[in-house]
Amino acid sequence: MPDRAASAGVPMVRLFGARQNNLKNIDVSFPRASLTVVTGVSGSGKSSLAFDTIYAEGQRRYVECVSTYAKQFLDRLPRPDYDRVEGLAPALAIRQGAAAQTGRSTVGTITEIADHLRLLLARVGETWCGKCGAPVPRHSVDSVLEAILGTEGETGVTISFTIAAGAGDGVDALWARALSRGFLLARGQGSRDWARLDEAKPARTRAPIEVLVDRLPATPANRMRLREALELAWREGSGSVDVTRASGQKLSFFDGRTCAGCGRSFPEPRPQLFSFNSPYGACPDCRGFGNILTFTLERVVPDPGKSVLDGALDPWANSWRAYFLPKLKAVAAEHGIRLDKPFRSLPKEHQKILLHGAPGFRGVFPFLEKLRAKAYKSSARFLVKRYQETVLCATCQGGRLKPEAHEVRVGGRNVSELLAMTVGDLRAFQTTLPLDGARERVAAPILAELRGRLEYLGEVGLDYLTLDRPSKTLSGGEAQRIELANALGGSLSHALYVLDEPTVGLHPRDTERLIRVLLRLRGRGNTVLVVEHDPEVIASADWIVELGPGAGHRGGQSLYQGTLEAWPGRTEDVETAEVVSEARAPRYGARRKAAWIEVSGAREHNLKGVDARFPVGALTGVCGVSGSGKSTLIEEVLWRAAARALGQDAPAPGAHDRVTGLEAFGRVALVDQSPVARSNRSNPATYVKAFDRIRERYARTPLARQRRYTPGTFSFNVAGGRCEACEGAGQTRVEMYFLADLWVPCESCQGRRYRPEALEVKVHGLSIDALLDRTIEEALALFQGETEIQEPLWVLDQVGLGYLRLGQSLSTLSGGETQRLKLARELAERAPAAGLYILDEPTVGLHRKDVLTLLRVLHELTRRGGTVIAVEHNLDFLAACDYLVELGPEGGDAGGFVVAAGTPPELARAEASPTAGYLRKMAACA
Repeated sequence: MPDRAASAGVPMVRLFGARQNNLKNIDVSFPRASLTVVTGVSGSGKSSLAFDTIYAEGQRRYVECVSTYAKQFLDRLPRPDYDRVEGLAPALAIRQGAAAQTGRSTVGTITEIADHLRLLLARVGETWCGKCGAPVPRHSVDSVLEAILGTEGETGVTISFTIAAGAGDGVDALWARALSRGFLLARGQGSRDWARLDEAKPARTRAPIEVLVDRLPATPANRMRLREALELAWREGSGSVDVTRASGQKLSFFDGRTCAGCGRSFPEPRPQLFSFNSPYGACPDCRGFGNILTFTLERVVPDPGKSVLDGALDPWANSWRAYFLPKLKAVAAEHGIRLDKPFRSLPKEHQKILLHGAPGFRGVFPFLEKLRAKAYKSSARFLVKRYQETVLCATCQGGRLKPEAHEVRVGGRNVSELLAMTVGDLRAFQTTLPLDGARERVAAPILAELRGRLEYLGEVGLDYLTLDRPSKTLSGGEAQRIELANALGGSLSHALYVLDEPTVGLHPRDTERLIRVLLRLRGRGNTVLVVEHDPEVIASADWIVELGPGAGHRGGQSLYQGTLEAWPGRTEDVETAEVVSEARAPRYGARRKAAWIEVSGAREHNLKGVDARFPVGALTGVCGVSGSGKSTLIEEVLWRAAARALGQDAPAPGAHDRVTGLEAFGRVALVDQSPVARSNRSNPATYVKAFDRIRERYARTPLARQRRYTPGTFSFNVAGGRCEACEGAGQTRVEMYFLADLWVPCESCQGRRYRPEALEVKVHGLSIDALLDRTIEEALALFQGETEIQEPLWVLDQVGLGYLRLGQSLSTLSGGETQRLKLARELAERAPAAGLYILDEPTVGLHRKDVLTLLRVLHELTRRGGTVIAVEHNLDFLAACDYLVELGPEGGDAGGFVVAAGTPPELARAEASPTAGYLRKMAACA
């Protein structure tokens, strides 16, 4: 393929002989200081090229450039599999995936906006007494001096200080102490007249005593004398000084921050005071989390309709039943409690005895508290966790900080109020922040940095996020766009940015703003390499690299490298839209009178009392601009309420009135992009239960029967046939001091996982380890006619995962592959109950052709009696849905309403719908 950019004299990045993962020894080149899009079907090798080769080599070269001393603190990175590369710049990756998963991490902390707000409050914040409602300024000699000289018409002032009585100190001792320090006049508490210290003290003098330092006119000519008097009073009065005007008005000033009205002292505002990650500022009760774990009645008595004998008290209904049943019968006999009556019908005093105890009887809650004290035992920890829920901390009311931190304000708002604002609201607030001259100069550099970061977040479409939102609740796309905004704030130039589908979670309207951000990065001289499927992003690219033609071993080839004008993929749009239309057209008409799931009065987060309904037995798409409340409605309200109604474990649902129409369902499943397994031992075959049947098949061979092998012999998770040196992992970990641990092939089994004897057993000429190295498509061909093995593997192939290897670790799957794997497991159930399936952006990572495969799978679920509700932005997907519900009209506080609902053609005609204009461009909705 001719390199037209190179022939035009444009500097190029050139990669030769790339063989990482499934790449087929390809050569790739793209212009520097340009926007290049890498596209292709799912699994074709896009991430292998962009991240595992180009970015990984950029990182490796950076590590090789640092000093030997610094290298010991950095990960040692392996060299990707390629021949050579030219023109590579220092690389930064902005990947999909959730941000920090700790409960302490928020949008404000990962964007560093919280750090700037802490600094702003510490430098120019004003302390207000919560009791008196008055400001508490920090006084010094200079500030008091300026206050005295700045008062118009001031004739004279008296400067004094107070000596307080200590333990065992009498008035005589205080009088003598003041005289010994060289002072001449003093007076006791309540006295108006000054008395000489070198004479007998007046009768009825009471402690504490006030000592006079100086009396003089308050004029500029006396500035030095006033300063000396104030410094002396400040020193002798242990940080406090009294100034009495000629009118008789007495003013008290304190070193530090002390309220003149009530005498309460306040800590000096420091950045740590406003950090819930610091012991200095964190709430002592919740330790900066904003909530605490507590035992709730709903968890302890999940079904109040049961009697105690039938297991109403859940902690004592199973393994503890035999131990506590005699105790329950004894306390019931003593207090006349009917154990055979429903728990809800018992008198309140009897419920209180069972729950909280009585003399000689420990109730359920005290029992659980005792178990919590034994949290060092895993059995106690797991049992306790089942009956706990997070509730708002009563001390800080979710603010996470000490009360003193909330008494410092800037612009009339404290730190919690500032962090509760959305990005857009805070940007408007800081531009109108009222500050005087000195404070404005101090705050100027802080506000400039703050303004830049807020603007960048707005440019990537995240104006609707509140700064106190936990980062673990962000979608992968939101987390990636935050990283993109951080990259803009870094102001780097001539670097290589590698991005993984930045349009994930973006409404088509917001994609235009994202493109402007990418072009802005390019405008600084950076090379921007984007893995993307979105047509708008591809249309804005300077250069396109397409990989394919298939997935897995059928991909990894370079199909096209060049500009958009000559790219053959431009002709696919009409064909894809027609196939989507064909998939959707004959479906929903017959269901117009279907039953409905109805959500009433949803008020969680930004939802404004939403009433929404979804047809049973259909595929419903929930769309709307970013931040309009889609995930809140579907996941935090509908899924949680449905799960609890069907007896499944789920967090407490968000605020709503009711959810009806769930009677038809036997279960509800949330199919999101979260990892399906934490262990690297899990693979596609084990996840859909196909490996159990494969092991049984190996155990039925003549050689296995002769040796008395069982299916467990062919498991790499239990002792028997596995290699015990690596415990079936195929690799062992080598601990590297000061370096990342290395995983190397097991020397005993050479990475084959099993003992040699187990590998002698073969099916279709393949040992168990060789079979795990085959793809799902190859395994389907091998096991033709063996239905029990073919069925789960066929489902994997149907959801577009036939290119995965049977033994591939699930930790290597993308978010889109993970969702389709979960769908495959649902489809693999032979006789599933009518299910409700909640999906969170299932088209993430999918090429337009793969979206069609996904739609076929979801329509198959509905054909079997399932109901699918998906939060989605992909227009191909939305056009193929049976029904659509759109939230909006904007994100954040301006959203939270249902703006349109109906079939895709009906929604495309809705005037209030921000999505309608984009749907009208689809042939399926025209």
